[in-house]
Amino acid sequence: MEKLSDQGRLRPWMGFVLFAAVMAFFIFACAPLQQNLGIPGLIITELSFPVIGVIYCLIRKVKIKEVFPVKKIKVREFFGCILLVLGMFPVSLMLVALTAIVFPASASEATELSSFIFNGLNFPMAVLIVALMPAICEEAIHRGAILSNFRGLKRDWVIVLIMGIFFGINHMSVLRFLTTMTLGMFLSFVVVKKNNILLSMLMHFTNNFISVAISYLAGAGNGTATSSATIDYTSVLGTYMLLGVAAPFLITLGLMLVYPEGHKKIRFLIAGILSTLLLVGGFSISAVSNAKNTILSATVGYTVTAEEENSSVIDFTVEEDREATVVVILTNAEGDYKVRIDGDKGSNIINADVPHGAIRMITYNVSLQADHYNVTVVPDANAVGETPQFSITVK
Repeated sequence: MEKLSDQGRLRPWMGFVLFAAVMAFFIFACAPLQQNLGIPGLIITELSFPVIGVIYCLIRKVKIKEVFPVKKIKVREFFGCILLVLGMFPVSLMLVALTAIVFPASASEATELSSFIFNGLNFPMAVLIVALMPAICEEAIHRGAILSNFRGLKRDWVIVLIMGIFFGINHMSVLRFLTTMTLGMFLSFVVVKKNNILLSMLMHFTNNFISVAISYLAGAGNGTATSSATIDYTSVLGTYMLLGVAAPFLITLGLMLVYPEGHKKIRFLIAGILSTLLLVGGFSISAVSNAKNTILSATVGYTVTAEEENSSVIDFTVEEDREATVVVILTNAEGDYKVRIDGDKGSNIINADVPHGAIRMITYNVSLQADHYNVTVVPDANAVGETPQFSITVK
């Protein structure tokens, strides 16, 4: 990696000290701010990172423009970074699902994070606070001030690994450790190879923007985000693996465009092997998970009329007590709907509004007693005349 003109003033051990100082500041100052102030506390936290980076440069008497290297982004590099992010994103989802399977207790972090960030924020504000600010502020401290201390190391992969681990630890999340570590490694790679912090900022922003967009399409911005504790992550892992079949090729192409000097043709062969493994593994996991004691899988359509207040969609029977996941997806409807699932013995399992958004879905983990159950849809007056379709799965 390109060294600083004042590299003698920065040593690897200083990078560890600076990271420890940043973590201490985050734990004892920023975390309480976020807990007490919410989003304003998050904004203060993000803005503090570049300030710390600049102060560090002044204390160590190194050139700010070298610690935060800025160059013109080439077209090839721009598209390479976008491809890297598009390839990394499904990999990140797989790592989150895998972590949730190995550490089930960590799954609740997703709901807590979504509730903290998205409730009460409109989409433009979420893009500003969740995508743009971290892309600038977190990169300034990680790929700028901290990484600069390791420029003297001879092996670039060591720098990339250290910075990835730092980035994973900095997010203080068991559920997201692997995914943030992986993202941190890719972000560090482009800075190590191209010495341009704008590239890592571009990638960081794109990655977070995709997350924000998906969250709002799923209804998180309306306060209707589904609890992660209700998700069957084994099934989700299979789905993510299928969605990520192209990821190895996207990453390989991205690396080739960003750093053509280090490209080797054999990487496409490796990408093909990995894609095949993802395809086979995804199908296998999904098939096993979906076949595992599925109680009900049906799609029902009907017309909402003014005279028909409630419409019983379907019923099912549970032979013995068990835990189950209920997923209801509504399509072809804009009105308000409520879904109820009641047992003949008087138990009410679900009584929930179907959220609005591009994806109208509710999902719950429930305890089902041996009983006969009715799934009932309750449309509002504004739904009269619609012909909704409900896809209902209980497994």
